Order: sequence, then C-alpha cells, then structure tokens
Amino acid sequence: MINRMSNDKIYEAARVVFEEAAKDGRNMAFAVADEAGGLVFATSMESSSARILKHAVRKAYTAAVMQRDTITLRDQDEELGKTLADWGDPMLTHLVGGVVINRGGEWFGGLAVGGNSTERDDEVARIALSVVLGQ
Repeated sequence: MINRMSNDKIYEAARVVFEEAAKDGRNMAFAVADEAGGLVFATSMESSSARILKHAVRKAYTAAVMQRDTITLRDQDEELGKTLADWGDPMLTHLVGGVVINRGGEWFGGLAVGGNSTERDDEVARIALSVVLGQ
C-alpha cells in the first residue's frame, strides 16, 4: 500500500491513462498525492514535455490539499472573485484534471492527469479514479 492506496491499483490506473492518451494521440502524465499533498506516484509517457508532468503533480496536490476537484476549485474561486494568490500556496492550480480520492466518505488524497484538452483531462482523471477505487 502507498498511503492506504494499493500500488497495483495506482499502476493499473497509470496504464489506463496511457491507453486513453494513445487513443487520442497525446502524450500524458499521471500523478497521485496523499491527503497532505505529498507526492506518492508520478509518471509520464515517453517524449512528454516536462511541463506536462509538473502540471499533473500540481493538479494532484491541489485536489488533495483543497479536498475538491480542480474544476470545482476553479469554478468556486471564479464565483467568489478569488484568485490562486488568495490561497497563498504557489503549488495550487486551477488547471482541470485533478480529482479527489474519496472512498466511503474517507479522504485519501488526489490524483491527476495532464497533457490533453481540458475536457479530456477531466474525463481521463475520472477514469483513473475509478480504477484506483476499484470500481
């Protein structure tokens, strides 16, 4: 177990992310953070830009520490007139593709993907989440 999440499930989720990326002809990255935002796993496809992995790590961190999906944080901040600077944490991002890992009301952290379109990053992250949760 990595911080209460099965290594096998995390590796399987990474494989699924890369399969989805291949369908789209995109290079993608995948990252998992624990509930404190600590990085527990990160990988990117060969030939991916370094920034793709960096953004996936920041998305996973944001979902974990803010306890909400990055799309939700973005929308809530916009509604409240807030910016990321208001939170005082340079690791936070509004980039879509970070989701909270929550099972039965217990919060485990966040996972994220990067490297595709906004909509597809969100979709692929949710596919990876279902793998990690064993659904």
